[in-house]
Amino acid sequence: MSSWKIRHEARKAIRQLDLGPNPSLHAIQSWIEAKCGHPIIVMELATLRGDDLCGWWVLYEGINVVVHAPVRSTWHLQQIVLHEFAHLILGHQFTATSLELMHLPGFPEPPLMTLGRSSFVDDAEATAEYLADLLTARIAHHTPDATGDPAGFDQVFG
Repeated sequence: MSSWKIRHEARKAIRQLDLGPNPSLHAIQSWIEAKCGHPIIVMELATLRGDDLCGWWVLYEGINVVVHAPVRSTWHLQQIVLHEFAHLILGHQFTATSLELMHLPGFPEPPLMTLGRSSFVDDAEATAEYLADLLTARIAHHTPDATGDPAGFDQVFG
């Protein structure tokens, strides 16, 4: 897929979202929960190193789980979660291949479906990352910045 097509798909997806006048991570999560009909739990898994896999989506009966590696800042966490949310918004879960996962504490085994990265450069990952960037920009535009770093780059990459 060309970079134009990736950007087009992400922009088309963000136009379908009704996030109200003050978009937030919570508003995006609520929109997805309403669309898919079940809650989303976001949880950290300390055993993830974060250098190869920062986050992934897991579907159990009646619940979506976004699992993430330990993060350096709230901005970093937001970007990981928005990337996984972008996969859900884009419908990538319907084309996902299974990953062999360890048991997640507190959840039944096995999951019904998982969505994890098999490559950093495939079209689905590029589209999800671009959509996450667009969502981050919308949130940042409507969020008062207390840190003096509106994009959060110093906190994430600092």
